[in-house]
Amino acid sequence: MRNGNGKQDLSAVATLEDGLEMVPEEILPVVRGETAAAHSDRLAEIVKLLLVELGVDVANQHFRETPERVARFYREFTRGFCVRPEAILKIFRSEARELVVISAIDFFSLCPHHLLVYGGKIHFGYIPDGQIVGVSKIPRLVHALAARPIIQEELVSSIADAFMSVVKPSGCIVKAIGKHDCVAVRGVHCPAVSMTTVTKRGIFEQERLHVEEFDRAITEGQRCVR
Repeated sequence: MRNGNGKQDLSAVATLEDGLEMVPEEILPVVRGETAAAHSDRLAEIVKLLLVELGVDVANQHFRETPERVARFYREFTRGFCVRPEAILKIFRSEARELVVISAIDFFSLCPHHLLVYGGKIHFGYIPDGQIVGVSKIPRLVHALAARPIIQEELVSSIADAFMSVVKPSGCIVKAIGKHDCVAVRGVHCPAVSMTTVTKRGIFEQERLHVEEFDRAITEGQRCVR
């Protein structure tokens, strides 16, 4: 099975279950050389055909470079297919056993049903068990795994599963609050609607007190002014 990225076999795209065989966000997708040009031209041509099919005058000054712009957009929003979480999450040994919360992480992703953008905030918490990670690595993990067509329900699960697999904490929790263009601009046309998804792993599934502490930490984090 081939896609717009050229001759890539999607069945070979690695998944978390395959051992997190992906590349880190910081070395993600800078595509270079003749191969990149060929792939970019191919995708741009596909976008151009789409515009022509829709009756757009692609010679118009506002559309002349649109195929290339759209091609670059979709390259950026699908680079998450090549993420390797263990290369993103820098681990340190620590005796800390208390809740750690990183709140209000901005994220954007693509709805796989309509290829429209959705995004919002992700809140992440974990309880260490001998290991912690650099604070900046959690937003990096979120951004890397969000950069692909994936439903919000599975996005939070993939973040939690990746973190549990690499860091092995006592547990983690991920909450995403997103607004979806596929709901706002088409179909039911409800731009005010937001969607909240929560996934829990380990000790957060067993002890409600940790979930309540996580929710309090999110509220307190929103009051933080620096």
